[in-house]
Amino acid sequence: MVSWLMPFALLPKTYTFFFFDSFAQIAVAVFTLYILTKVYLQPKLLTSILPETTTLRIWGVFVVVQLGLMAYQSLILGESKQVYGLLHGLVAFIQMVLVIWIAYTVQKMAIQTFDDAVKFAKAAGISLLVYLVVIVLPQIGFIFGISGFSHIINPIAHLFERHWLDRNFYDNGSYVTTLWRVNGLEPEASFLALLLGLSFGPFLIMLAQEPLKRFKAHKWLFWLAWLIILVIVGVLFMAKTTTGFLMIGLLALAYWVSAPNKQKIWLASAGIIVLVAIGVAYEAVPTINGLLNQWLFQKSGTDNRLGGTIGLLGAWLHHPLLGVGYGFEGHYIVQNLPEWSKNNAEYLDVYKNQAYPILNDVLGWLARFGLVFVLVGFWLLLGLMQRAVRTLKRLRQSESAHVMFYRVTIKAFIAMVILTIITAGITPANSTSWPMLLMFFFYWRVVHLAEDELDDEGIN
Repeated sequence: MVSWLMPFALLPKTYTFFFFDSFAQIAVAVFTLYILTKVYLQPKLLTSILPETTTLRIWGVFVVVQLGLMAYQSLILGESKQVYGLLHGLVAFIQMVLVIWIAYTVQKMAIQTFDDAVKFAKAAGISLLVYLVVIVLPQIGFIFGISGFSHIINPIAHLFERHWLDRNFYDNGSYVTTLWRVNGLEPEASFLALLLGLSFGPFLIMLAQEPLKRFKAHKWLFWLAWLIILVIVGVLFMAKTTTGFLMIGLLALAYWVSAPNKQKIWLASAGIIVLVAIGVAYEAVPTINGLLNQWLFQKSGTDNRLGGTIGLLGAWLHHPLLGVGYGFEGHYIVQNLPEWSKNNAEYLDVYKNQAYPILNDVLGWLARFGLVFVLVGFWLLLGLMQRAVRTLKRLRQSESAHVMFYRVTIKAFIAMVILTIITAGITPANSTSWPMLLMFFFYWRVVHLAEDELDDEGIN
């Protein structure tokens, strides 16, 4: 059963805009049905999937405080198009909590053994390959002028592509046929970059970093990992988004930081050569020049992102400890927006008429939930990271596939967390998407499995 989790997670279409986005996707129904069926068939599982008492108490306090803040803000602000409102905010917040719990529960039920973890990793890899070939490749073909691919792209988009409300990104039937930018099934190109870079990138990078000799009879896996990495880099360029360039840079940095010291010198040299080559291409190739100027060096339309970040900072600084409550940050963002950030079409046509979106996740967490709960969350995450590092140190430098899988997966977990936090400090990281949550709790389960195995073997 573990093999079909990721395929459903990769279908992000939302079927209502009232619900929290991940709660309005097909995955929530499938995963909930799986949990209920498992509990019905194996009632004893119910006690094993409950979090620890301390974790439950923290979550309980967090939910109560958020509900109190939402009720208070609703009384203070009343009805406003800049906030979710009490009912919408309450429903969306509870659904966000449920989405996290469902992802946690599904992975705890599904991944019970080492073999289960391997099956999930294989299924995730196969799902990514199918996604790239069936969804992304036709989009690239369309961009290169094969217009007939639109007959494949648009029907798939109609069934599975996620759309933003009241946007003209999809007027020609899909995002790619309208804007000529690769997006997979995501609502825009930057979300595809986040999916590839954060959900799948860390595992591929750490797999490719293993010495070739350790793959023994499975050397094809090493070369396949590199092939997929190169394809992903190409897709991130074709997405034509600043987030794509950010993902390329962060993944390259993660590979360099985690490489052995002997490799770092020649990797740095190779990096310099690549940068020089890009510089030459920037000067000599008009297409590369236009791409980098439009989406990196001379990117336009940054007023809302920068202004929204400043607005979020102001919202948090005025409510530093507990935040303003889920869904009520929009009012305070607008209050703290610089005037220069309001003189653009996107603000006047979209953001002025709805709840202002969070365009920087770290500041968004602080504005919504306050410093107290963000620090508690980071404290819990830090504890898991420390366990992962200790477990990684306990794993012997073995060439066995068993130990190599644990080593690659735990290193990928550490990389994913760090890259997600860095990304969230710059832009939305989509950290509550189903692929991100499934991968996070997959890594969490692997850390537990590796710990238990080492304890059973008496390895300190």
